[in-house]
Amino acid sequence: MDLGLERITRLLEALVPSSSPSSSSTTFKPPHLQIPIIHVAGTNGKGSICAYVASVLQASGYRVGRYNSPHLVTPRDTIQINGQPISQADYELATRVVAQADAANKLEATSFELLTAAAFYWFAYGHRHHEQAGESPVDVAVIEVGVGGRLDATNIVPQPEVAVIASIGMDHAGLLGNTIEEVAFEKAGIIKSGVAAVVAPQREGEKVYRVVEDRAAVVHASRVIRVKAAHWTRTSENSATATTTTTTGQWATLEDGLQVWIPLLGDFQLENAATAVAAVRELQRSGRWGQITDESIQQGIQSTVWPGRLQWIESPVAPASVRGKLLIDGAHNPAAAVALRAYVDEYLVESAVKKGITSPRTHWVMAFTRGKDIEEMFEILFTSQQQTGEGRQDTFSAVEFSAPEGMPWVSPIESEEVCARLEALQAKRGGSKMVTRAFGTDLEGALAWVGGQRGDADVVVLCGSLYLV
Repeated sequence: MDLGLERITRLLEALVPSSSPSSSSTTFKPPHLQIPIIHVAGTNGKGSICAYVASVLQASGYRVGRYNSPHLVTPRDTIQINGQPISQADYELATRVVAQADAANKLEATSFELLTAAAFYWFAYGHRHHEQAGESPVDVAVIEVGVGGRLDATNIVPQPEVAVIASIGMDHAGLLGNTIEEVAFEKAGIIKSGVAAVVAPQREGEKVYRVVEDRAAVVHASRVIRVKAAHWTRTSENSATATTTTTTGQWATLEDGLQVWIPLLGDFQLENAATAVAAVRELQRSGRWGQITDESIQQGIQSTVWPGRLQWIESPVAPASVRGKLLIDGAHNPAAAVALRAYVDEYLVESAVKKGITSPRTHWVMAFTRGKDIEEMFEILFTSQQQTGEGRQDTFSAVEFSAPEGMPWVSPIESEEVCARLEALQAKRGGSKMVTRAFGTDLEGALAWVGGQRGDADVVVLCGSLYLV
């Protein structure tokens, strides 16, 4: 992976439109300098934070661009306006304009740089291709870092509206660093002079906070906000207890007392939603975003959609062969695995109580990106009970995702290797073992096999990589 800012800077400078006779008085800038930007880095939660912030801004009446990676279905998913991916025709037009600029200037930009440039270009100037339809540029763009931060292609914005640091953990070891402090240093690279830094609750605590605050001091950031997580609560509209694990969302109370309905699942969303609202509060504090109100914050948080993260899929979307609903999650690093395991454990307990079954099972269907420390993921996900009181075991099915379009550096670990590594770990640890099976690229076959094993209160989890879900 070739990180750096020189190529993307030159590429964006080459994308300044030529003035037309009707706009001779207009001065155009490179796309990333033409629109306000909210920049979000971190290891876990940055995608959810982007989704919350964009949803709140849209609920406040703004036209909002959002750039997230990797894509979920097709590359154009990464470039959205008001919650919708741009059309295939617009995506092809934007990428063609960028590719032509890259070729004309002999830049040889990476595929991620080309995609990032296409996003900035379309947010700033895509409307020029639809002037007859009365379209306008976005009012603001929410931009998620791809990898790291300091040298990431998105980090060419000299002064974003606010810099947001999501939860930081060990990921991309070797590329970003081999200690949490080294990784935090790279992530904190998005903090800029005169800009507020909003920092999510950090599981690594002061190790991360010190690095982030040191960076903020060096570049003279305007201030650093340590966000406090919201807490689950009861309201007059919701009589559920704060400990109930739901499949639809829960009410929560923020530090400032504002109550919001959080539709995304998992306790970690208490941190992500609170961080998003803290970022929006910084926009309010600037005095330049007068349309944001408590009501639009509540509406935006409640309307947030973020597919593929602790998301229940039910009939008719879930394959009939799996015989029930399916929990999908893009958990692909240790911190995300901890959150997934906690949610599954809570759900299993409540499901068992409701259905009068003492020991429901979990059926794991997983794929992994090559280079990931899957043994650490196994240790987190599979240290809980694996064999029920009736002698039935949890199951593990390894599959492989297809090569994601436009990302040639991403490839799956072969399913046979995944099973062998899990079996070796179980043999070393001793005790009960899960039933393991390798299905290669046959995801449908894996789900059909799991459906045949599934009991009434069992849960099926599809996870391990965003490229799978």
